[in-house]
Parts: sequence; structure tokens; C-alpha cells
Amino acid sequence: MSPTAVAEGDARSSHTYVEQFGSGFNETVIATDGDDLNVPRDLEFHPSSSRQNELWVVNRATDSVTIIHSAGLAGQSSENRQDAYGNHFMEEVSAFAFGQDHSEFDYIFASAQETRNTYNGQQPPNNFMGPALWPSSLSHFAEVNQQPGGPLGSHLDMLHESPNGMGIAHDSGNAYWYNDGYYGELVYYDFHDDHDTGGEDHDDGVVRRYTEITPTRSVGVPGHMVLDKANGILYIADTGAGRVLWVNTDDPTTTTTDIMGSSTQKDSELAEYSEITNVEWGVLASSLSSPSGISLHGDTLFVSQNGNGKISAYELANDGKSATHMQTVDTNANSIMGLEVGPGDKLWYVDAGLNRVIRIDPFPDADLDGIRDSLDDCPMTHGTSTEDRLGCPDADDDGWSDDGDAFVFDITQWADGDSDGYGDNPAPASAPDDCPDVWGNSTLDSLGCLDSDGDGWSEASDSYPNDKLLWSDDDGDGYADQSGTDLSDDCPEVAGTSIWGLLGCIDTDGDGWADTEDEYPMDVSQWRDTDEDGYGDNADGTDGDLCPLQEGYSTIDRLGCPDADEDGYSDPADAWTVDDGADAFPSDDSQWRDS
Repeated sequence: MSPTAVAEGDARSSHTYVEQFGSGFNETVIATDGDDLNVPRDLEFHPSSSRQNELWVVNRATDSVTIIHSAGLAGQSSENRQDAYGNHFMEEVSAFAFGQDHSEFDYIFASAQETRNTYNGQQPPNNFMGPALWPSSLSHFAEVNQQPGGPLGSHLDMLHESPNGMGIAHDSGNAYWYNDGYYGELVYYDFHDDHDTGGEDHDDGVVRRYTEITPTRSVGVPGHMVLDKANGILYIADTGAGRVLWVNTDDPTTTTTDIMGSSTQKDSELAEYSEITNVEWGVLASSLSSPSGISLHGDTLFVSQNGNGKISAYELANDGKSATHMQTVDTNANSIMGLEVGPGDKLWYVDAGLNRVIRIDPFPDADLDGIRDSLDDCPMTHGTSTEDRLGCPDADDDGWSDDGDAFVFDITQWADGDSDGYGDNPAPASAPDDCPDVWGNSTLDSLGCLDSDGDGWSEASDSYPNDKLLWSDDDGDGYADQSGTDLSDDCPEVAGTSIWGLLGCIDTDGDGWADTEDEYPMDVSQWRDTDEDGYGDNADGTDGDLCPLQEGYSTIDRLGCPDADEDGYSDPADAWTVDDGADAFPSDDSQWRDS
């Protein structure tokens, strides 16, 4: 079956904090060559609740196990155990994994050996090599059958179809997954019943070769493995290919082929020897530098990189078949290999180059926000602020703490120097203050500038800064564009000087009346002819009408008054008599005076 596509990214996932890395950490040396560490390649805490601070470490150079009691605690002590027959059953050990509990042997563990079986160089390689079972009972391991000529030491069982074992992971019972570095395949081993310490019975062994899963061996660097027993996904550090593989060990659609008697079979009698194909698998992570150690903690997978001393953390998807890169950190390791999440959920690793066991101690961070307490301005409150203060609540994630942010829920603004409610950051930030150094309340032409009359227009743009109803005069004639006031311009788009009838309209003759309202637009002295007789109402103006409300055409004694006989003299009236010059004969166009 072809591999599923990789799903990983450079950004952190929904997990924003890797507890094991914290905001930084110290690397505490737990054990050294003074504890008989000699090329340590894997480590694991004893699974028994009564032995939970007991750390086991396997050493390649001495085919031995260093047991650190009360690891990292006051009263820590260590011992090194080497089985008398370890030059075969634990020759050049690369990895180990605790398995099932046993009434006599305590928890059984299995080891992987990176060798082709040479008895530490005493004979030519014959490839008779594979995983070995051991008791973890301190009264059994490397204690029983240590004399030559008798049972073969304290090992409980061994199967021999995988030279150069590079990693091992417990499945269930006495079954384990094995990284076969010689044939470059994943192999499943089930010992069923062990043959007791020092025995040699292998006929109940089940061996299944997953020939499509082909991790690449990097000589001397283990490719550790871990099984998520909740969903059956096995994770493999594919050291030589720089990647992490996943395999669905619960895949019900695989194909099984009997290969009993093939050249890879070294045990003469087995209960089953088969090839498994069509298993579901994929690549979880790639572009790593010789990944070696691997540890699963909840939904976080940790991977150590032997090539650069880094440790990477990945958040696993719900199905375990993809992951998102969360964080990668540097260590001081010379040759990092196995790693383990131990007591207190802290990471531990072995450094095969410096012969050390290291515990990663994150700096104290009480609120788990990624800022160490010594630098955190809000050490008891989780926060992400970075600008004004470190590690304080920052609701809008703009870097400024809520207490120091004038705009707590706006990621584009945080400062308001003049306290007018508009932010100091310019556009495209939201609601930017156009006068950031001066308090202001303008909202229309500009934001946050002085607006004395409160009409929304800033002083700089308000033609009527003290009148709330007016603000603009586009034609610049002194009359406002806004309607409904005593200063409203009746011709807002054309500059004008008219002040009567219409305001701010063109007044060619300058008499105060707009040309459109002026019946005499070119005569400054006249503008109305109410009785429409051709004489202007202004008696003092040009051809002023002395009878402005009566149509008349008199032209001699007075202008624009009634003249019935049309002789030019106006008809007499109460206010204008014959004595004043009115027509003495208003019905005779040939006479007008009677001296």
C-alpha cells in the first residue's frame, strides 16, 4: 500500500506551548561515565509504580545496563549490570522496551542488538541475531545462571531473524516490533511463552516480516520506535532517510504469505514465519537530521535528531496518521539518541558521545505561557504580550498587554497619546488619529482633531467653526453649502454676492439681488417692477416708478403712474393733485393744464 501524504507545517498548531520545552530550559546532567555509562543508546523508566524513579539505560560498548535508582532525586545511586552471556544476547545493544508484567520476573523487557552476531568480535558474523527477552527483577537480571557451562544467563528468550537491530517497541504480551537494520524491514516478533532464564526453546515463536516498511539504517545510530496502543499506530525513526514513519499495525486488510524455510529464517523451528504486505503506512515528518530517539506523550510526539542535537515536537492528528510541527529546540548533546518523558513529565535523553543522561528542566513558568517567571510581568496569569510587558493577557494579540493597550480588542491599535479615543497608528490601522498629539472629536473629514462646534468637522476643514449647523462653503462666497439656515447658500456651486431674495448667487450689478431674481440685472438702482409697467419700483433709481403698485405709463409729471388719455401726464390722485402737476384734463389727450 502506498504511503499517505505528509501533513506537517512550520507554524505551531492549536497547542501553543510545549510544556517539556517551556520558555527555555537547563540541561541537568543526571549520570555520566562515573555511573558506568559507556555509549548509552536508550533509556526508559521502569513501569512499576513502586520503581517509577528507577531509570534503566543500555550501553552499547559494554553490552550492559546501568540502573539509576531515585534518578534525579536526593539519594540517587546507580549500578551497572552485565549478564555473563551478554556478548550474544545483548551484544552491541541499541534499544530496549519494557513489556508485560510477570509474577516472577517483574516487568519483562526486550532488547535490540546492532550486530550480526560476532560475540564481540570473537567469531565471524553469522546473522544469528534478533530481539532478546529479559527479566527486570533485580534478583534475576544478570544475577541468575552467571556461571559458564550451565543455562545461558538470565535472558528469557531470543529469536534470530534480524541482524543489526536498530529499534524495538512493545506491542502486547511478549510481542514486540523490531527495526531490522540488516534486511531493512519492520518485523513483528511474538515470543508467546518465554523459556525461562537461560533456556533455548524457540518453537512457539511467531515472526512476521513487513517487507513494504523499509527503514534505512544509519550505522551506529539507533532508529527507535514507539507504539500508540490506543490506536495501533507505530512510529519509527527512519534514521538513514531523515524521516519518521507511521504504520497502522491494526490494519485488517493486510495480506499474509507463508515464507517458512526462506533464507532469512535462522531459527530451525518457529510457530509462524510469514511476510505481511498491503499494510497502511505513511510519512509523518521529513527533512530531519538522522532522527533517532522517539517518545510519545499524550498527543505529542518527540523526536531527537542525532545529526544536529535537536529535539522536535509534533502534535498528532486524532487518527495519528499526520502531525503538525510544534517546536524544535537545540540541546548541548554531542550524540543524542534515545529519549523519554519521565517523572514530572520532563524529557530525558542519552548522549552517546559524552556518556551522559540528561534531564531537560524547563525554566519555572507557573502560568505556562512560555515566559519564564523571572521575566514574566504577570507570572501567575497566562498571557502573550511582548511589547510593553512580557507574558500578560493580550486579548487582541497585538503584543501589547490589555492593561497597557488603549484598544484592548483591536489588533491594529494600542496607543492613544491624546486620549481622544482615536489610535496613534496611521491607516490602514482602524480609526487612525489624524491629529495624534492634540485631543479632538472630529469624525467626518478627519478623525480626532479639534472640532469646537461639535459638528464632526475639524477646525481646519470647517468654514464655520463655531456654528454646529454649518461647515462647508465650496464656492467660497461666504454662504454655507448646508441648507435651512440664515446663512445657507442658494447657489452653493457658484460664488455670488446676492443678499436679497437668494443668498450667495450671482449679482452682476451688485445691488444685492441675484441676477435670476433681478428684473434689472445690469442696473444697480433697480431690481423690481411690481406693476410690470417698465418702471422700476425704486423711485430713486433709474426711471423710478412713482406708482409702483399701479400699472401706468406717465412720463412727464411723474413716471409710471396711470395716464388715461395717454398724454404723458398722470391722472390726478389724492396724493398727487393738479396742483402737484397732475393732468387737469385726464380724459383729453390734447389738454393737461388750466392756468
